[in-house]
Amino acid sequence: VGVGSRGIANLQTMVRTTLEVLRDLGAKPFVVAAMGSHGGATAEGQRELLAGYGISEAELGVPVKTDMAAVRIGTNSWGEPVWWDKNALAADAMITISRIKPHTDYRGRFESGILKMLVIGLGKRDGAAQHHRWGWRGLSEMLPESGKVVLEKTPFVAGLAVLENAREQTARLQVVEKDQVFDAEPKLLDEARQLMGRLPFDQLDLL
Repeated sequence: VGVGSRGIANLQTMVRTTLEVLRDLGAKPFVVAAMGSHGGATAEGQRELLAGYGISEAELGVPVKTDMAAVRIGTNSWGEPVWWDKNALAADAMITISRIKPHTDYRGRFESGILKMLVIGLGKRDGAAQHHRWGWRGLSEMLPESGKVVLEKTPFVAGLAVLENAREQTARLQVVEKDQVFDAEPKLLDEARQLMGRLPFDQLDLL
């Protein structure tokens, strides 16, 4: 189960419930840090970040793997390598818990969400550096191309899409299966944008 570093409301409850469902299905789940180079791009820093959200071995009773090892799994259409978390790649199946929301720095069909977590979060330091080196184009334009490689080459099966309301509380959850990501996530992003808080004015001359 891939878990990122952002402050998602009720995150521990979502992760705990996901783990319980997987156990009921006969799996032996574990958590993988899916946060790119956050936490100082170190295993210790990422473990500390996750623990701050209640995502720890002590709280959840499962291994929490935060080491930064990534494997090159292919090349995208830009001719750039695509990287993926070594622990996630070794799993039989991979699920992410991903908040869908507009990104603060760029606009595209895919912003913060499942695909970004798959490409940059689980790309670890290498995947994050690879895309950020291209600036906004690396996130808006190259990220979907890397995402196609990830969907083809990895055991990812589904993402739990989390939408939050204007008060930053859980508004809706939706399971997005692997073959639905490219169609479903842009629609969820549009919905998330409509849920955001707004200033109640059509025009502001001075703020």
